[in-house]
Amino acid sequence: MQGDREEPRIPDGISIIAFGDVHGSYDKLEALLERVAERVAEFPERRHVLVSVGDLVDRGPDSAPVVGRLADGVEGCETVVLAGNHEAMMLDFIRGGEDAQAWLHNGGLRTMTSYGVDLERLLAERPTLHTLRLALIDKIPPHHLSFLMGRPLTFECGDYFFVHAGVRPGRPLDQQDEEDLLWIREEFLDFDGDFGKRIVHGHTPVDVATFKPNRINLDTGACFGGPLTAVLIEGSEVTIF
Repeated sequence: MQGDREEPRIPDGISIIAFGDVHGSYDKLEALLERVAERVAEFPERRHVLVSVGDLVDRGPDSAPVVGRLADGVEGCETVVLAGNHEAMMLDFIRGGEDAQAWLHNGGLRTMTSYGVDLERLLAERPTLHTLRLALIDKIPPHHLSFLMGRPLTFECGDYFFVHAGVRPGRPLDQQDEEDLLWIREEFLDFDGDFGKRIVHGHTPVDVATFKPNRINLDTGACFGGPLTAVLIEGSEVTIF
């Protein structure tokens, strides 16, 4: 991957379309999926794999429709939706975890609203965390919840490794810690060495997608006005999709 190594590649006949953090930006997701559908129709002989690097929910206005859209799968594609730290926070809130309140301060209130929770009324009553939790559980469709709970942390294909936040340098990819896969930043981002495979990730917003020999960052702040960035990987070629 670096030095004299060959360029990372995926097996012939496969097309991977990977995209960054959606954060409730349903319109941008739909626009991307329209382009995906056009490409699948144009190249029906290829195996298309659509990969989300996580963070479907929070901050943007339409988390519930985003989850529902991807939970249904995408016709003509193998759809891989990875867990993000925001999904992890949301599930921790639903389960009554110790850091449940953290989710509310990181965009969770907008997600609750997207599921039809009447927050204006609830907040006026000075609710407990338990009250807010029950309100969300009452509104979230069971298949959304089971979908979110079943998200894998990583996906691999050829010389590429897909994950939400990144990996810890010096640790084999098959021995990574869940906390790092969901949350790591500086130790991963500042490392210029070889991870064993080229990492495709999101989690840390950048103005434009970052392409380095050892990693690609696809989080371009869709919920902050940036684009929902996707890349097409075929063989050893990687292009903005």
